[in-house]
This record gives sequence, structure tokens and C-alpha cells, in this order.
Amino acid sequence: MGNERWRSFTAGCQETDLWIAVSAEVYAPEIEDYAEHRVLFYREVLEEHIRKNPDFLHSLSPLKASGDPHFLIREMYEASEKAGTGPMSSVAGAMAEHVCMDLISGFGIPEVVVENGGDIFMKITSPVTVSVYAGSSPLSDKLGLEIKPAQTPLSVCCSSGTVGHSYSSGVADACLIACRSGALADAWATAACNMVKNANMVREVADLMLQKSDIQSVVIIKDDQAGIGGTLEVKILK
Repeated sequence: MGNERWRSFTAGCQETDLWIAVSAEVYAPEIEDYAEHRVLFYREVLEEHIRKNPDFLHSLSPLKASGDPHFLIREMYEASEKAGTGPMSSVAGAMAEHVCMDLISGFGIPEVVVENGGDIFMKITSPVTVSVYAGSSPLSDKLGLEIKPAQTPLSVCCSSGTVGHSYSSGVADACLIACRSGALADAWATAACNMVKNANMVREVADLMLQKSDIQSVVIIKDDQAGIGGTLEVKILK
């Protein structure tokens, strides 16, 4: 996102750490202020729910929602239930999606990309390529997904058992999942990563993920093995 097509800035609160790129020709300083405001708003929604429902923060398996929670929280419960993960497995993707869509609706920005700790949500008007960082794997940054405007809004989320601080019971270097929903892409990426116990499982897990109707594309990497498939074009990067 560091080129003349975009004007980039950051917005964050506690664990939420966004890198946001908007169309350079429509950038205005108030866009940054608005993004920061929306991050703080969604963080308060999340933290208030956790105060009332402490299990929401730590559970590694789905929970049942009580009452009528805010739509951000409801999406996290629903994604968790589909993927079989804890509800917080979807928080980064959900945050990225809603900040992205708020910026579009609030300012009419033609292109927005929001990255949140390796989880991306975007709306674009010309193609972009997302490369897959996979730590010490020889395939790291060698594979990418080319995303076309008609395929957006789209979420591209990545989970890893070897990179970063997030908990995983698997050993994949990277599990990238593309979905229309940020919460679902994040939760499914976590679920896929949990399933990969060795390099020989990457294609098996990729095939399993591609059977899910919500998932558009998959890239799973462990060491020198990759499992790839879906509707988005895969590119070999130099």
C-alpha cells in the first residue's frame, strides 16, 4: 500500500492496530480522525460485551449469544459457530471490515484497504495483489492472490502457527482464507491453521476448506508445501 495510488495512515486502540490505505485523490485529514473514532467505538462495543460475558474473551470453542448483541458481536458469534473456533478468532477480520465499510459510507471513498494484524478487508476499483508472508518457509512472499474489483468487498485473512503471537494448535506457516465476510475469513483461517499438524496435511486441509460455501480461495503453506485453490487467481511472485 506504500505507493502513489494510496494515502496510508494508522489507527489503533490496544490490540487493534490498523494500517489503512484510501484513494490518494480523495484523502483528507478528517478521514484519519473518523477512522480513529470508529476504532474506539468498536473497541468499546467489544470490551463492554467482554465485561458482561468474560468467557467471550478466552473460549476456544463456539459460545451461544445471549440477548441481542451489537451486530459486530453477533457476527463474531456466528463466524465462531460456523468455523468451530472461539469467538475472538474473528475479531481482527470483523474490525477491519466494519472500519473499511464505515469509511466508504462516510466519505464515498472509491478504494479502501484496511489491514489489521495480517487480516485485510478491501473495496477496490482496480486489481491488487496480496502476497502471503509465511515466516521462514521458502515459499514466503513467493505466492500471491490477485484480487479484481468485481470480487470486492472482500476479506483476506491469514493465521499462522509459527509467526506472530496469536494462539494456534497447528503448525502451518500461513493459512490464508478469502471470504466476503471479515469475521468468517478470520475464523476459518484460524480453524484451518489449527488443523495443519505437519507439512503433509496442507493439501488435505485446503481441500476441506474449499468445500465450505463461504470460502472463495485458500492458500496454506507449511515449509516447502502449499495447498492452493479457489476462485481468485494465484500469482507466482519474484
